[in-house]
Amino acid sequence: MICFLFFTYVLFWLTLSTIKQINDLNKPEISHQTRFRSNRTLYFVINQLFQLQINLVLIDPQILQHLFIHRLPFDDIHRTFITFAIVEESLQPLISSLHDLKLSMKTSETNSRNRKHLVDHIFIKHHRLTVHVAVLHKYSSYYRIHVNHQSLPKNVHLPFGDKLRAIDYFETELHEYLFYYPRNVSHFLWLYDSSEFIHCNRRLASRMKKKYNIHESMSQLSLIVKPMVHIGQSLNQLQKHYWIAGGTLLGWYRHCGLIPYTGDADFGLFYEEYDESIRSHFLGNPVTHIWAALGLVNDSLEFRLSSGRYVFDLFWTYREGNNARWYGYQAQRSKYRRSLPLFSKVCSGDLFGYRFSVPCSPIEYLDHEYGKNNWTVPLQKDYGWINMKYHSMWNDISWMYAVRLYSPEGHLRSDELAISWVAKRFNYTYASVPSFLNVLPNETVTLPPLKSEFVQVKSQKVEEQKPVEKEEQRQEEEEEEPEGEGKENENEGQEPNEEEQEEDKNAEKPDTEAQEEKQNEEERNQNEPEEEDVDE
Repeated sequence: MICFLFFTYVLFWLTLSTIKQINDLNKPEISHQTRFRSNRTLYFVINQLFQLQINLVLIDPQILQHLFIHRLPFDDIHRTFITFAIVEESLQPLISSLHDLKLSMKTSETNSRNRKHLVDHIFIKHHRLTVHVAVLHKYSSYYRIHVNHQSLPKNVHLPFGDKLRAIDYFETELHEYLFYYPRNVSHFLWLYDSSEFIHCNRRLASRMKKKYNIHESMSQLSLIVKPMVHIGQSLNQLQKHYWIAGGTLLGWYRHCGLIPYTGDADFGLFYEEYDESIRSHFLGNPVTHIWAALGLVNDSLEFRLSSGRYVFDLFWTYREGNNARWYGYQAQRSKYRRSLPLFSKVCSGDLFGYRFSVPCSPIEYLDHEYGKNNWTVPLQKDYGWINMKYHSMWNDISWMYAVRLYSPEGHLRSDELAISWVAKRFNYTYASVPSFLNVLPNETVTLPPLKSEFVQVKSQKVEEQKPVEKEEQRQEEEEEEPEGEGKENENEGQEPNEEEQEEDKNAEKPDTEAQEEKQNEEERNQNEPEEEDVDE
């Protein structure tokens, strides 16, 4: 009898304990649902739309930082204006749902060539709260968010809609409050910094085709697009700001593509962001691998990548005072420096349907490289970079560390080719590659013994030999390149010569004064990029 009573007592308390645990588990859910019952809160709007299968994606940079970078609770947000996004396919269901819920809304629309009205932004007003919904217009590899034209209070700053912006596709996750957010928030915020979108110059691109008969080569595009996209996406994944530079930038802005007779592609990077993750990523890379690293990390560093058919150059730019940047170029043992305008931010542009980073002021950049407006017409084959100047010669110790060659598998080369690249311009018995990286060691370096026969190493100063297109400067080095490393044709990367320009001009000469006036008007507007799908 006593055992039975004891067993009943224990069973009673176990039952009470179980009921209490179940109630405790249900309390947060009940509290969470209670929040949605208030029709004066953000939760009400989000919940109502979620029930109607409208998936809002939080893209407001400040709120994302609040929730996922600083790890603060959502209940501490006291903003009366917050930005979400939806994909274009959800636009009409959202508008219909807002009408059904009788929620006040305003839209921002722009004219499109394909459709009369294109909704870009929706502003949902609920009591004192405004929910801004930006429409993600889908392109081949990224979303584009157009400019808002709806009038807003002066104290409201739109993070999306203030400018034309582009963001790479991103994955999302569902938040406990029934909205979605970028899975990698820190990377999304990093991409936002360079999301301002700039159009290429379609008027100028049309002129290149009509007046100069310059057309893209489809065989060229098939070889260069995939490696370029891979490099751009890799640098984005590593969170290294870059921009297409040199002739590649000129091709994007002037041709809205590539210069048909170019043989490589150039990328610029900030030295302040350098670390060895880039070298590690491209060593032995199956799409584009490093075959040469030239210069020192803190002086004129350049990575030459190869896809097997094309060369892709990564140049690091160094800040010089408060007015300029420069990047180095190595011709034999001479060092040149090319100056650039000072900038610390990059923007986005479309090339081959992919988002690439470009300078935010491409005209200023090209004027600095080629001369004011000189780049708006094809240049001679032997033109020189106006921003390039001879700087100095690599000293003996630095020269031993300024050239590194790598195999397609990513191994440091120490074979006869790697040795001869340095030794043929070196008065010391250079017999082995001293280190894996382009960095001078901290300890004192002892030079090897002198050669029995000296070689004459002369500096190539600008006054004596005007620097021309870099592919021509490499002709003496081509024999040193590893086999199959994408040697360029003789004329690749060069502009049409003067005779070809004159023939094209004569062929396109206007026959009437009206045609001539039309052409003059076109030339006056050639530096203004033509807007594309919508009137931005």
